[in-house]
Amino acid sequence: MAVRKNILIVLSYYHPYISGVSEYAKMLAEGIAKYHDVTVLTGMHLNSLPPQEKIAGVNVVRAKPLLFLHKGYISVDMIRQFRGLARNADVINFHLPMLDAIWLTRLAPKHARLITTYQCDVQAVGGWFDRLAVGAVNQGSQLCIKRSEKVVVLSKDYAAGSAVLKPDAPVVEGFAPIKDPGLLTPARPSSDGKSLVIGFLGRFVAEKGIDVLIRAFERIRTRHPSARLLLAGDYRAVAGGSIYQQLKPRIDALGDSVQLLGRIDETELSRFYAQLDVLVLPSVNAYEAFGMVQVEAMLAGVPVVASDMRGVRIPVQLTGAGNLAPPGSDEGLASAILDTVATERCRDRQAIRQAALDVFSNQAFIERYLSLIDSKPSPNLSGPGSRK
Repeated sequence: MAVRKNILIVLSYYHPYISGVSEYAKMLAEGIAKYHDVTVLTGMHLNSLPPQEKIAGVNVVRAKPLLFLHKGYISVDMIRQFRGLARNADVINFHLPMLDAIWLTRLAPKHARLITTYQCDVQAVGGWFDRLAVGAVNQGSQLCIKRSEKVVVLSKDYAAGSAVLKPDAPVVEGFAPIKDPGLLTPARPSSDGKSLVIGFLGRFVAEKGIDVLIRAFERIRTRHPSARLLLAGDYRAVAGGSIYQQLKPRIDALGDSVQLLGRIDETELSRFYAQLDVLVLPSVNAYEAFGMVQVEAMLAGVPVVASDMRGVRIPVQLTGAGNLAPPGSDEGLASAILDTVATERCRDRQAIRQAALDVFSNQAFIERYLSLIDSKPSPNLSGPGSRK
């Protein structure tokens, strides 16, 4: 049996903040906490949060941000907390991108092994200041990757197109952990064949392509006037700013055919998916690297339409439970949604779930990380290894 080690996981945002990165880290932390002592160091994104608490066996420490910069922040308190926690860490797991990584990596003690998780590339969406911040984030990521024994990526498909991950980076494919929404329901009955229910679940941020989905839905309603669009996810408290106000006029114009559900609690996921004919992930840029919500929907028996982008296309390609659409094209997205509904509507939901289970396993995900943690340290921790 492996000796229990002290694992320090470091990332910008953690529970109760909801994003793909934070949910990935939460499920990872709670999974390996059964075998090792796990501490998460993150930012205090809400002043009402406690500076330290225990969540599902994981010790969560929150540092106070000094200055927010787009999706990230600078925190002197993060540096102070990291120096103290890193002294006792056997393994440090950075979740990139992270602005603070540019200096935290330099402060990591030599005895601690670095196993980095590279979640996604960052995109400059503003002026010169935003481009400067993105440059700093990328520099920090490259420094951290160079210092790391291994770099876990969500897919090699995504890693292959990254400007940050060099060809000789020590990459390990890890996929992502998935929430299982629970019991399946039979396929939703539709007497007229036109009462489509299309769903989206995610934060209201530019990279999600919600504007493309709304335009696609407008096209679909010309053929299916009774179609409905359910938009679930946080559209107010979003790091970097919500795009809801930009979308509101178009949403309002669609009236009752669009429902804004807000943030959905985990206990409500099964009910949400049970209403859907198809879930759509219309992402438009490299901030989206996988889309865990896709597999979550498949586990609920719901087919998916996702953007044909590196990383994002992997769940549909591996399971066959849905279709891909050209990113940014409302016409292409509308066509893919209608094709998916036409071909998948009569398919048994259990078959879709099984297709996802055949590929994705939370236990396998945790075991991949445990094998890295419990392996012998690499003889060279200062430079990159070879791609596996």
